[in-house]
Amino acid sequence: MRFILFFFFLQCTSLLIAQNHVTWSFTYDNVNSNILINGTIDEGWHLYSQKTPANSGPIPVTVSINKKNGLKLIGKCEEKIEPHEIFDVNFDSKVYLFEHSYLAYQKIKLKNTNRIKGSVQYMVCDDTQCLPPIEVPFTLTIN
Repeated sequence: MRFILFFFFLQCTSLLIAQNHVTWSFTYDNVNSNILINGTIDEGWHLYSQKTPANSGPIPVTVSINKKNGLKLIGKCEEKIEPHEIFDVNFDSKVYLFEHSYLAYQKIKLKNTNRIKGSVQYMVCDDTQCLPPIEVPFTLTIN
C-alpha cells in the first residue's frame, strides 16, 4: 500500500513540474541596484504582462519581494520588454502577452542585509488551454 501511495505522489509531482512552461532566473545587478527577473518561455506558450487589465481574465505576472529591515523597494517592478497587444476572443478582452522571453527589474536599496526573498506568480497559456497560476519562490544572496 505504501508503494502505491508513493508512486501516486511521485506521478502527481511530475505532472506539476511538467506543467511549468517557463524557466526563471533571478539575479542582482550591483551597478544599478536592481533585481533582474528573467523568464524563458517554452515554444507555443505565452504569459501575460502586468499591463493586462485585472478584470480581463488572465492572471498577469506579479513579482513580490518580501519586505524586511534593510531592504527598500524603489518604485514598482518594471517590464523591460514590450509585450504584444492582442484581442483575445477566449477572454473577450484586450490583453498584453509575452512569448519566448520575459525580462523585468525591481530597483531596490539595501542597507545591512544581503539576502532577498520573493516570488513571481504567473499563468501560462497556449492556443488551446491555460494552466492554473504558478508561484515560483526565489532567494538571492548579495555579496
